[in-house]
Amino acid sequence: MLGMNPDSKTVVISPHPDDAVLSCWDVLTRPDTRRVVTVFSGIPDSNARLSAWDRLTGASDPAARASERREEDRRALAIADCTPTHLDFLGSTHRTDALDTAALRAAIRRAVADADVMWIPAAIGGHRDHIAARDAALDVRGSRTCFLYADLPYAARFGWPVGHPNLDVKGWLTAQATGIPGNSLISEEYRTTLLSDSKWASKIAALKEYRSQFAALRAAAENGFPTGPEWAYEVFWPIQLKSPAIDPLLDGEGRVVPSPRSTR
Repeated sequence: MLGMNPDSKTVVISPHPDDAVLSCWDVLTRPDTRRVVTVFSGIPDSNARLSAWDRLTGASDPAARASERREEDRRALAIADCTPTHLDFLGSTHRTDALDTAALRAAIRRAVADADVMWIPAAIGGHRDHIAARDAALDVRGSRTCFLYADLPYAARFGWPVGHPNLDVKGWLTAQATGIPGNSLISEEYRTTLLSDSKWASKIAALKEYRSQFAALRAAAENGFPTGPEWAYEVFWPIQLKSPAIDPLLDGEGRVVPSPRSTR
């Protein structure tokens, strides 16, 4: 099976709690995958304001909700025998300062240090946290084998995985995946995984562990989420970059250490 080697260590990069389960369940259930790096899972300050999404999902305390989402993530991933590494970056709904992209790269670099393979969100739909997680992971990929996975439910907006007969959903998905600056897919043909009945059932069980988010996800996703036939599919691309990825030497605070100049 493409991307699976029982002797390798595979890590899935998840922008938020629930993204890896939504989009990458087949990979999470493979024997070489045991860990998910959940990037934007920081706990807001006690005086943080409720975001619009917090209000929609019935939260009364942003910090308590963030802690709750971490616990949901642990329970959901345990169904696939995976554990999350929760990074302390705040999501865009709670950030008040610009995202420190150097610190983000450094944190992901440390979190995937023992990985041979990375599965990275393609940022279909353009969510800024997904874009930031994708770009940081690609920057520090080193020589690892990498795959982009299509982000659900965003990728199913126009039908999934084929779409409406009068819409070029394939072109829409591919244009976003191939539009990453400086990158090139091995093939513009995305690969489709159809989950077995048992895997689909376990994915639905895992999704229901995200209790604070499930009602909003179901309303936003439509198309019979998560039991409609479209939701048994997952899509990904094997990728390579045109030029070597950035994998800088960093100091203890995530700052790039300048390379020494050669002398004669």
